[in-house]
Amino acid sequence: MSVVAHGSAEASRERVDSRPITVIGPWHPGVWPRLREFWRHKPLFPYLWKEFIIRRYRQTYLSWLWIPLRPAIDIASRTLLFGGFLQVGSGDRPYFIYIAFASAGWQLFDSSLKWATRAVMRGKSIAGGLHFPRAALMAGAIAPAVLDFLLYAAVAIIGTLYYLIAQGHNYLAPPKQMIVGVLGLGVLMLFGLSIGLFTAPLVMITKEIRYGIGYLTQFWYFITPVVYPISSLPPKYQSIAALNPVTGPIEMVKFGFLSTAAPETRSLISCFVGLTVLLGGGLWFFSRLERAAVERL
Repeated sequence: MSVVAHGSAEASRERVDSRPITVIGPWHPGVWPRLREFWRHKPLFPYLWKEFIIRRYRQTYLSWLWIPLRPAIDIASRTLLFGGFLQVGSGDRPYFIYIAFASAGWQLFDSSLKWATRAVMRGKSIAGGLHFPRAALMAGAIAPAVLDFLLYAAVAIIGTLYYLIAQGHNYLAPPKQMIVGVLGLGVLMLFGLSIGLFTAPLVMITKEIRYGIGYLTQFWYFITPVVYPISSLPPKYQSIAALNPVTGPIEMVKFGFLSTAAPETRSLISCFVGLTVLLGGGLWFFSRLERAAVERL
């Protein structure tokens, strides 16, 4: 009997010893601790992605029907306004396809910024008011942003297939060129998340930040060549639009998927310099304000 009990105790001890050990230490400020924290909590990302998407459409009558309706209504209304009433040119491509691909790129930037701005506030409700690593919460903003992009991209692809079947015209760029478009999409998402590093902590202090972001992106949308080619602007405004840091990746998306004019060198320089400054400054600012939040616990 004692031998059996001794064997069971040894087996239990071996199972306990084989489990991973979690060491709880003091919270460390700084950028690198935030990046390590982000990587350490990656098993939480699927749960946060699901929660961020579900909470978006909860308590609505149409529920999940809003997922395909929003991009379809948005692109159709903009096509009618800019391509129909205002007769905005789009070269030799149907305006619907032109604005669908450009809007997909813009939506990735816009959604990344808006969801990153709300990430910390939404995480507070998910965690029931307890402290939750904010670096992991910022990762939760990726899922709804990518979902919005995929829906807009689906509308663009459906439109492309329609013209291919109905008229026999393929408006897509060669596959090798699409690498440029994918790179542009990645830069747009990083831009949105980088600005969100500044706005997400501030939303916990005042709601005006969230309201102001909506007006900012609305204004930014019209000074970025999304619904029009940059060549359609008067020469004195083309230089201003080219220095817009988001113009470069938007032009990369249109060039990569539709073979429009390649982005200008000054647009690319403005883009990558702006992204470097925003990302580096955002990580520092985000960590600084999180330290203040931890000290209040």
